[in-house]
Amino acid sequence: MSKLTMVIVDDNSDVNSLLAAVFSLKGFDTHKTFNPDEYLQKLDELKGMVDLVIMNGKIAADRTALLIVKTKRTNPKIGVLAVADDESVKTRVLDYGADDFTTKPISIETIVDKVHKILLGKEKNNI
Repeated sequence: MSKLTMVIVDDNSDVNSLLAAVFSLKGFDTHKTFNPDEYLQKLDELKGMVDLVIMNGKIAADRTALLIVKTKRTNPKIGVLAVADDESVKTRVLDYGADDFTTKPISIETIVDKVHKILLGKEKNNI
């Protein structure tokens, strides 16, 4: 079985590095990006290989970038988890197409659980 590929987009380098380390240890091929332009470039570079994206909620909710919409247009099967500072952007990111949402401070157990649920949901839809 090949590794699942994950892209993380968060302007906080500590959060980005923590998530990348955790999911690398869990067997994911992780890629860190820090802003919308880097993320879109990485998404293009990894055409067809991205399984899941963990996205900073503030970046995900940005009406200018519309990263979730662009991600889903690239491949609707890519799972998207938005992680925000508070609940204020929850409705917007879910409307844009995020598969799930959580708030900071992040709980690694919660994020791992949400990632697994997103991936299991994608698997069931492919049956």
